[in-house]
Amino acid sequence: MKKRIVYSAVLALVVLVCLPCLVEAAAFVVTPQGNKIEGTDIRANSKGDIILQTAVGSRTFLKGQYAQAVADKPDDFDKARKLIEMGKYDEALPILNNIVSKYKFLYWDSQAQALLPNVYVGKGDYVAAVKAYEELFANAPKAREGDLVWGYRDVLIKAKQYGRLSSELDEVIASGSRGDAAKAQILRGDISRAKGQVEPAALDYLRTVVLFKDAKDQQAEAHFKAAEMLEQLRDRRAQDLYRVVVEEYGDSPYAKQARSKM
Repeated sequence: MKKRIVYSAVLALVVLVCLPCLVEAAAFVVTPQGNKIEGTDIRANSKGDIILQTAVGSRTFLKGQYAQAVADKPDDFDKARKLIEMGKYDEALPILNNIVSKYKFLYWDSQAQALLPNVYVGKGDYVAAVKAYEELFANAPKAREGDLVWGYRDVLIKAKQYGRLSSELDEVIASGSRGDAAKAQILRGDISRAKGQVEPAALDYLRTVVLFKDAKDQQAEAHFKAAEMLEQLRDRRAQDLYRVVVEEYGDSPYAKQARSKM
């Protein structure tokens, strides 16, 4: 579980929230039809209406009449990212909060919100990280469709909000892709593991091994975590699973760990 949390945190540092168009170095508005209208300055009022200054004058786009509005990149956005990479979370936090407030409705609020969970995870405040993810998803619903949602699910475990996560995982397993369903099944095991329930955790990981053979990207993790639980149960089959990780998934990040167990 720790590895996936680290992965999700790093991902948020290098991937911007998925929104309809790419960001360029100028203020602009994208209409619902996909037309891009560039300007020299842009601002938003408290209702979400956008005022764009263009070469021919000012244009107002009422909330609901535009697909996206983007301001110039804040000068200190990259500084905040760098501070997070350096582990200086208390210094990054006020910068990001200021961007969220100052650039509301202007794209960069969502980008700053995408970094806030990393700050709270780094500080060990998992409840605040959960809240930060949920505020991001409320502001930028498309972010929930990407990889960031798996970071959110990991943090729910760290925050011990097991019930909320369990119901969500049930939905993913029932209606998600095979890969997502396999990830969700592994997270079921992670929940049991976090509760200290070794045998139920082993069974959940083994279900992933058996029921999701076609989800190749998740098999190394499922095998390794199942082996760890079996090892705690003093079950000799743990060695067989470690061997599978080494021999069949040698390129995975779990192979080195598995090799050290053999």
